[in-house]
Amino acid sequence: MEKIKAILSKLTLKHYIGIAVVGIGVYFLTGTSSSKGIELIPRNTVAVGVVSVGDMIDKADIQDLLKLDLDIIEDLSDFYDDAIEDVDEPDLLASIVADPSNIGIDINQDVFIYAVIAGKRNGYETYLCVSGGVEDHDRLLDIFEEFEDFSGEFEIDEEDNYHIALTKRDRGTEVVAFAWNDDRFLFITNPDKWRWDEDEIEDMEDEVERLFNLKSKEKLTSISSFGDFYDNKTDVCAWASVEGMDEDLLDDMVDGIDDEMGFDLEVEDLQECSASLYYNFGDGNVSLKAALYASDGVQELIEEKTNISTSEFSYELTMKFDDSGDNTIHVILRSLITIADEAGLDDMGRMMYDLERMF
Repeated sequence: MEKIKAILSKLTLKHYIGIAVVGIGVYFLTGTSSSKGIELIPRNTVAVGVVSVGDMIDKADIQDLLKLDLDIIEDLSDFYDDAIEDVDEPDLLASIVADPSNIGIDINQDVFIYAVIAGKRNGYETYLCVSGGVEDHDRLLDIFEEFEDFSGEFEIDEEDNYHIALTKRDRGTEVVAFAWNDDRFLFITNPDKWRWDEDEIEDMEDEVERLFNLKSKEKLTSISSFGDFYDNKTDVCAWASVEGMDEDLLDDMVDGIDDEMGFDLEVEDLQECSASLYYNFGDGNVSLKAALYASDGVQELIEEKTNISTSEFSYELTMKFDDSGDNTIHVILRSLITIADEAGLDDMGRMMYDLERMF
């Protein structure tokens, strides 16, 4: 462990930038995007973001970046060789240094970030979740068990069809949970909480159990507008709708809109609306599309108020800035590495010290 710390202390800022780029490549050099994490998204999700990591890494073409004739690339290669040579004890950290891709999570699969509004004993709670694919269940368990022994900051339990690692409650400390089974993982927390009691922790554990045992009709994939959105997913995209929200909440929302705006909407008018955002990295360009899909009731209201008849409001933009034929992600990473190599930056500690003195 001390040898590893000694090696890391020698790294400069440009090394950290390079390691970040190469680390991405080590993780994702093979495979294509698919998704098991989608099975953990419930129907009552109001918004979800999708990151197609595998597709983005394919576009990054890391192998080509590693061929760049730059000092930073050579330094990174030397650093990795030194790390492998110096870390000879058979511990978890040593195995991760030797094979950084072997952490148990399959990040070639799509990663989902979503918000769930769930009814609990003290009313409605909003949970922030991240889900994705698992490559090696036992490897993840080994990592969490060793980290638990080292830090003592959370507890690991085995449930019927998943493991869960839950941070221990402490005043002023956010409680988070990480749960996983053989093919999917879930990170979950409640960003609105900062002083947790036992009932609130139990509610979140119950929510984890619910998400790992969703029936087909309880999943977000049962909503057709989400299916249409996901069929057309891009590198980074997002979807929102209240179709799966609790109807009591929707009743209050519709009443508020009607009272405030003087409209005459029904719950179904909101349920059938959805919005989507697509962001894609092309060859030398970046494209963006935002769209709002209106229900029949909302269409009628829009036509009545504005004399505009449409079922979709959308905006599309393509920004072109490179003619090399390479994908934009590759161009950006290549530029960052080149800039870091030419900058000749001082070590990270010195830079942070200077920034601290400035502010």
